[in-house]
Amino acid sequence: MSNANITKRELAESLKRLASGKLFEQVTVGDIVKECGVNRQTFYYHFSDKYELLDWIYYNETFVPLTADISFGNWDEKLCELLQIMRKNKAFYMNTIKCSDNFFEEYLLKMLTILFETAVEDLDGRRQLTPEKKRLASKIFAHGLTGVVIEWAMGGMKEDEKMLSENMKELVGNIERLSYYIYRYKNDLLTETEIQDTLPELQGTLPRTDT
Repeated sequence: MSNANITKRELAESLKRLASGKLFEQVTVGDIVKECGVNRQTFYYHFSDKYELLDWIYYNETFVPLTADISFGNWDEKLCELLQIMRKNKAFYMNTIKCSDNFFEEYLLKMLTILFETAVEDLDGRRQLTPEKKRLASKIFAHGLTGVVIEWAMGGMKEDEKMLSENMKELVGNIERLSYYIYRYKNDLLTETEIQDTLPELQGTLPRTDT
């Protein structure tokens, strides 16, 4: 690790310690450099302000490890890893989430949107979705999961992270499967026998064909 990265890591750990004891809004650059044992010049050599440092923490602790080798088949495992990281640093994440400018929420939404863009691209191997529909699907999943993660964190992180991620995977999987069969039905690729015998979940969703 280079000297620059070592310094960035030390500044990051200082901010995490400080923001674990009080709201992020209450932490100043002066607090950070004092905690880290460096001067302001050193801080501003690496970061323009505390928000850029916070962004660096989010990026290196969540975005980089969670987006590596992401696919539609393992996104729930990546979500579980995120929740475990947040639980490990519970006070820090709760105090940054409470920040009035919604910095964490916006960052998480951006991260999950990119994550799901990759996952949806992996899922759509036959290229049946337009780029616009892929972006829309990614945003829908990302907004939903962002809300779930924020609610979980602000509720004290009580639910087991593995159980939560598995429940979310099941829900998203059901939505994806239902959408796939609706697509087949609308394009005359799905038989009435399939609907009646193997897809009871579609009843009430598809238009009636009887006269």
